[in-house]
Amino acid sequence: MKRLLLIMFFITLVTTTGRTQDRIYRQNGKTIEAKVLEVSSSEVKYKEFNNPDGPVYVLEADRIKKIVFENGTVQTFSDNLRDSERYSDDRSTAVKLNFLSPLYGYTEFGFEKSKGVGKSIEFSIGIIGAGKSATLDYYTNQLREVKRGQFGFFVSGGYKFGKLPDFIIFGKTKASHLMQGTYIKPVAYVGHYKENVIVEKGNNTMEVGKQNVTFGALQLELGRQWVFGEKFLLDVYWGIGYGFDNKKDSYQGIYDTWNDNASAYNYANARAGKSPGFSGTYGIKLGWLIK
Repeated sequence: MKRLLLIMFFITLVTTTGRTQDRIYRQNGKTIEAKVLEVSSSEVKYKEFNNPDGPVYVLEADRIKKIVFENGTVQTFSDNLRDSERYSDDRSTAVKLNFLSPLYGYTEFGFEKSKGVGKSIEFSIGIIGAGKSATLDYYTNQLREVKRGQFGFFVSGGYKFGKLPDFIIFGKTKASHLMQGTYIKPVAYVGHYKENVIVEKGNNTMEVGKQNVTFGALQLELGRQWVFGEKFLLDVYWGIGYGFDNKKDSYQGIYDTWNDNASAYNYANARAGKSPGFSGTYGIKLGWLIK
């Protein structure tokens, strides 16, 4: 009898040690002893090692740090959401409109092309004057007014570095769209325009003059972009940097000695203080994904 029990013990021991297992290492530090059945870019299906006839469990791939398979092979998941295959069907090109820009005296159109997960290039062109024209008041013998009548162009270009394009729903991280996410964008602006200004002549009278302005800026913009239904996007951003221009304050000094220490609004951005100086911008863009 003792010999029979000993034989059964060794049979059980050999059978148990002969069964190999996979180990799933989760992001929260826990380890699951399992038999992995299927691995995809978004989830892993497995059974508990000690319950091979039990239910099939599903674990989101972003919750897994790595899997060590029974043969020693290791598969990592730490950068899973940056796997370009997740976004192979996403549209990667968009045209944009800064829909608030006409209220500020210009209209800006943009073009963005994704260069991979978390990377894209963006260019814009602005038509200064395609929008609201402010009214300037001045006195001669009576109060008069004239439209600013601005007209010109500007262009900008930058490279976006995006945060992981994902979102949280019900406490789980899900991949969203290739062009969605928080970003930082170094960007350069350059432009030229002319506009009416009010100048004070030496005899303390005022008249309408014309000013030609060339401007530029190097800025760092921060923003957040959302994609809706693979068709539309919303881009909200603001930026700060260093700008320069030759614009002068139209209300100071005589006609040919205007004050060049004042702040300037150059449509694409605004400069604070004397040129060159700090510049800033903000905007809300609507976009259409085209391919």
